Amino acid sequence: MPESLTAEALAAGLSPQIIGRELLVLPQVGSTNDLLREQATQGAPEGLVLIADEQTAGRGRRQRRWDAPAGSALLCSLLLRPAWLAPSDSFLLTMLAAVSLAEAVRAAAGIDARLKWPNDLLLREPQSGQWRKAAGILVDLELHEQQLAFAIIGCGLNVSWHPDPSKVQYPATSVAAAGGQASRLALAQALLTRLDANYAALKQGQHAALATQWRALLLTLGQRVRVEMGDRTLEGLAEDVSAAGILLVRDESGTLHRVLSGDVSLRDG
Repeated sequence: MPESLTAEALAAGLSPQIIGRELLVLPQVGSTNDLLREQATQGAPEGLVLIADEQTAGRGRRQRRWDAPAGSALLCSLLLRPAWLAPSDSFLLTMLAAVSLAEAVRAAAGIDARLKWPNDLLLREPQSGQWRKAAGILVDLELHEQQLAFAIIGCGLNVSWHPDPSKVQYPATSVAAAGGQASRLALAQALLTRLDANYAALKQGQHAALATQWRALLLTLGQRVRVEMGDRTLEGLAEDVSAAGILLVRDESGTLHRVLSGDVSLRDG
């Protein structure tokens, strides 16, 4: 049966510095990111978290639709106002979300979690031994006079259900299918706890430490990959990432390419 979440139950397991001081839990929304953006423009405080049981207009990167049955996924967005962060360093917010999510799944569900560049969460299914996508992250930024006015970080984590692999671009899984034993409540509390702690560290200037954590979780590195970039496809070895999060791929001719965005898959997986 789908598990219901309440703000009261969620708050009982948190001791927030910033993220999670205000919680909003709704049964159904169009998009958690879109609704939180409306809240942000109306002056909502930093750290506001919105969780929904179901989205009717959920979206991922490149405006792809994101669907899940009610109560089967952790659908969460949070509001940050990092005016202290240079826009050129905004990729640190993607790193923040990805690292925090991987740490949360490891802690709450007791299973390994890795990342596919730049921010997809991968879990290994016990039967096949294959790494499959269990979550995606979407970061929406709002700039004002060359400053970050606010950022909305959205996360969709498959907990008890995942889509038919034939209907998604990258093979999908869920926490349950990967052998994890955790409720949506436990996962949500773990995620907000890690986000809060990691955001506080980032605010104190620990940029390099966060980038190191993110790089260590990237399953993509050292693998032969295929990168889809619109009408262009690149194949080669994912050698490294830059300090700004750019993926460095060396093709068959030995040329090193800097990939700023694109859909990455393992060439043999």
